[in-house]
Amino acid sequence: MRLGAVPQNIVEWVGLATGVVPTPLMDTVVALLLARTIMAATALGIFDVLEDGALTVEAISVRCRTNPSATEKLLRALYGCRYLEWAQDRYRLAPVARRWMLRMQPQSLHAAILHRSLDLRFMMFEDYVKDGRVQDFHGRLSPEEWQLYHDGQASHAALLIDEVVKRAPVPDGATELLDLGGGHGRYALAFCRRYQRLRARVLDLARTAGPPEPIRATAAHRNRVAFEIADIRTVPIPEDSCDVILLANVVHHFDETINRRLMQTAANALRAGGALIVVDAVRPRSLARLGQLESLLDLYFGAVSGAGLWAVEDIREWMEAAGGLELLPTKTMRRLPCCKMQVARKPGRQGVSTRAAP
Repeated sequence: MRLGAVPQNIVEWVGLATGVVPTPLMDTVVALLLARTIMAATALGIFDVLEDGALTVEAISVRCRTNPSATEKLLRALYGCRYLEWAQDRYRLAPVARRWMLRMQPQSLHAAILHRSLDLRFMMFEDYVKDGRVQDFHGRLSPEEWQLYHDGQASHAALLIDEVVKRAPVPDGATELLDLGGGHGRYALAFCRRYQRLRARVLDLARTAGPPEPIRATAAHRNRVAFEIADIRTVPIPEDSCDVILLANVVHHFDETINRRLMQTAANALRAGGALIVVDAVRPRSLARLGQLESLLDLYFGAVSGAGLWAVEDIREWMEAAGGLELLPTKTMRRLPCCKMQVARKPGRQGVSTRAAP
């Protein structure tokens, strides 16, 4: 997948084909303005007030408590970007906005978009490239920003959770899951919903302030998930204490030394037959196969955490080096192909849940 200039008529198509269109302006000015427009509309509640039907500019302005003239400019921009439709002096949601931008939809990206506005503070790529200065993203978050961060991460995770839980090889009779760095708790709750004997511990630098996934998670599910504030890089984990250990969207924040240590700790903590599951965006080792999204994420995580995306081969080598683990085939996440699931199983107890899909 690639963001870029899309021709809307034959003249633009010829211009792109011949290289006379100034595409760097599209990649910078247009992309930046588009991102900030969507973020502003999300923060102001523009999409949510249109959930029940079309409204005039004045009605939208009243409901969102915004300036009418400025609101009209924002609405025109959203119409031009195909996030809104317009007819009879009223604006309504375009299909893309109705599917992804409404706050209460099951797979809403509302929180993920607001999370991206938080990211803008840390995109100091010039400083990073000039002298290797890292922004220490997590260390600089306030309690309120941590909540926004967890909400955004939960929104991203919602795109993958069902597939991860369905395809993860959880051992028969598993009772203990350890989620390392999963502060929003969505993965832990999803696994507990699917496996009725499972209990989960979620360790992170900060925990979510409210109960995650309030619509789908019952009180019984939540009672089987415990949240603890801990640094997963140093927290001691007893040997033979877990049936499943999950590292979802975590390894891109750490360097090789820390990731090797995490894999070793996980290997020691797994019981016989247990599974170590790593889900993360990855990059190919070959530059010839590198895509736009992976390359940009690699730079971003380098600037904010000092690490970046790792190759599948790196993650599997760390698992193998931990000793005593059997590597299973890599699984590509169908909705987000740049994300892969790596699984290593500790030999011993036989049997993997028949509910795991290929």
